[in-house]
Parts: sequence; C-alpha cells; structure tokens
Amino acid sequence: MMLEIRQQNPDDADSVESLMQEAFGDVRHTRSVWALRPGPPVQQLCLMGVDDGVAVGSLRFWEIMLGEARILLLGPLAVRPEMRGKGYGQRMVKQGLTLAQDGGWPLVLVSGEPHYYPKFGFVPAADYQLDWPGFVEPDRLQLYEVTSGALAALAARPDKPICVRAIAPIP
Repeated sequence: MMLEIRQQNPDDADSVESLMQEAFGDVRHTRSVWALRPGPPVQQLCLMGVDDGVAVGSLRFWEIMLGEARILLLGPLAVRPEMRGKGYGQRMVKQGLTLAQDGGWPLVLVSGEPHYYPKFGFVPAADYQLDWPGFVEPDRLQLYEVTSGALAALAARPDKPICVRAIAPIP
C-alpha cells in the first residue's frame, strides 16, 4: 500500500465525481445529507487518496450550522469499491480529523455507517436531539468531539431539538 494523501485541488473534480459515482451511485443526491452541501466544501480539509498515480479515495468536509455553532460535516468519504478494506478510508479520515483539530473546529458530524466511525471516536448523536433536514436513520448520525467540552456543551442545552442546517453558499 503506497497511499499518498494530499489536499484536493480543482484538477481533481472529475476524479472526485467518478469516485463518488462508483461508491454511491446516483442515489447519493436523493439522501437528505446532500441538502447540507449547497456550496463548496472546506477546501483545506478535502483530501485525495492516490495509489500509484491513481485516485482511489476522496474525503470532503462541509461547514454547517448546529444550532448557532459552525461545525464540520464529514463526507462523503468515497473509496473505489475494489480498493475497500485496505485502510485507505481510515487513513484519510484520521488525517482529516487531525486537520479539523488543527483548524480549531469544535465538532464533526457524520451521517455514515454506524459500525465504521466509532473506531475514530465518533459517538451516536441520538442523545443530542438533532433536528435533521429530512429523513435519516437515527443510528447513522454520529458526532466527533474535536474541541474538549464541545459535546458537554451540547448535552447541557435545554430539551429542545438542535437544528442542523446548511450554510448558504457565498455568491
């Protein structure tokens, strides 16, 4: 495994689209999580996994609102189907979370596989009463505490759902 992880650049757009199509198909656009991605991703956090000159993985982060706090939405994480199980996705997620920490973000939210993300420190979001924009299987929503105390601050909120919403794109 000779995976190089680097920041995505504009020349990667076709490769990223191809990876997402292979990993998720057209159905990805019908998922409610896509409503949180109307604008561009956070460019400095978007990663490309390249093995022997071939794009094998992509990871993006989006800035969203959780109540009044700006946090990150992880995803999509896309790895070529034939390359799954080699640790590429894990390496990109770890590096992405490190970059989120370096950037001082408080939390990362993911709508993802319930069995995959806990190994990185994600916890179920069900206890935090998130008001998600559309249907989502509750066990898919998970939070990662980047800044110590951010989850405790969420838990201390009143018994009122916390709205998860997109940040309007800058024109």
